[in-house]
Amino acid sequence: MQIPLLLWKTKTFIEATQGELLGLGMYYGSMLVMVLYNLFVFLSVRERNYLYYVLFVGSSALFIASLNGISFQFLWPNATRWNDQAIIIFLLGIVLFGSLFTRDFLQLRIAIPLLSRIANIIAVMTLGSMVLTAFLPYSTMIMASIVIAVIAIGLSITAGTMRWAEGDTSARYYTVAWFSLLVGGVILALNKIDILPRNFITENATQIGSALEVILLSFALADRLNVEKKKRFEAQVNALEHEKVARIAQTEALSQEKNARHAQEKALEHEREAREAQASALEIQRRANETLERRVKERTNELEQANKQLENLSLTDGLTGIRNRRYLNKALSSEFSRAYREKEPLGILLIDIDFFKNFNDQYGHLIGDDCLRQVASTISMQTHRDNDVVARFGGEEFCLLLPNTDTDGSLHVAEQVRQSVEAIRFIVDDKHVAITISIGVTSLIPDTEMEQEKMVALADAALYKAKENGRNQVMLCNT
Repeated sequence: MQIPLLLWKTKTFIEATQGELLGLGMYYGSMLVMVLYNLFVFLSVRERNYLYYVLFVGSSALFIASLNGISFQFLWPNATRWNDQAIIIFLLGIVLFGSLFTRDFLQLRIAIPLLSRIANIIAVMTLGSMVLTAFLPYSTMIMASIVIAVIAIGLSITAGTMRWAEGDTSARYYTVAWFSLLVGGVILALNKIDILPRNFITENATQIGSALEVILLSFALADRLNVEKKKRFEAQVNALEHEKVARIAQTEALSQEKNARHAQEKALEHEREAREAQASALEIQRRANETLERRVKERTNELEQANKQLENLSLTDGLTGIRNRRYLNKALSSEFSRAYREKEPLGILLIDIDFFKNFNDQYGHLIGDDCLRQVASTISMQTHRDNDVVARFGGEEFCLLLPNTDTDGSLHVAEQVRQSVEAIRFIVDDKHVAITISIGVTSLIPDTEMEQEKMVALADAALYKAKENGRNQVMLCNT
């Protein structure tokens, strides 16, 4: 096990994190583009090779995401047991669809029947292993899966090398692609046993190798398509050559027979129509490819915008429009650690609307929601720094997080907030309804024995004192 410990400066840490996130985005973005593009190609040409390739790329991306914890963080954060099984399932998926792709792409049924049968056996073993993951322990299945994967990679490289030696040009890309994955795995293994140093290349060798493999396999598919087009073109050229010979013979025959000449003219007319139809079909195909590429780009942009909107909504309270409890917890953890590290005070204000339950019972929940939005907006207007955080703590409670703010400063801000809320002109049925708040304040420099929950508890205790002393006031509690 490698357990590296690094001490970062804030700026250096943020720069390193951004670089890592950029690399992950490029990797998974390229995988997604490959999946979507080749899926559209499969839907257009209905050739199984593209479907196996799409499933292979999808399994590779999900395997890497599961291995690095990306899928556990974003896709199934609560499914801990499935997260362990997912590593095995997607590894076996790589083996399954990689074997099927190898069998069909290299045409092993015709070229090397023995390797075709071995590929089928590996596929059956893979399916059986997927079923066994539900019954056998992880340690057993991961070793079995690695053994099957090693066998499958060996088969793929062997088959690709043999087909390359036989003159199959597409097999060159295919073989180099699998070597890329193998080299990435070897580099990662040498890093883990401390032969190679730990750096960006060695730590991400598997991702780099799999990305190169996916790209090279895409080149292999494109090369195979070009080879098939070339063969069809050569067949057409041969057919035209034979047709030319036949036409010469036909011309000689037509010089003797008028009826034969008439038949030749009709044949030439049909040929012209066929060529026009072929040219029209090629033009339609070209336009379809352009439309497909444009739609893929548009869809990718739409997905990126939707992901940004979804992330923003997940951190915003839907009723008041300010930050929610989830965002507050992250911000509190970050600012607490920074305050402890830099020995700076951290101020926390817990704010509660006085007698809000009676307010709701008297005027109804819709008016109560308007009250919450008005109070949230008023509190937000009292913050003047980018790193100040206003969030809904729960129900009619709000929290104001004030980094690098001592006790006097926190009390000053709290009193400003209280007076601003008290000054709200809230009108219900043409009548002014008074709104007041109670505020609990704490401001401390965190020490080694303190936890952030203790600071929140101190602010909550101060809020409780404010309510006991008659509400509409600010109370401090630092001990």
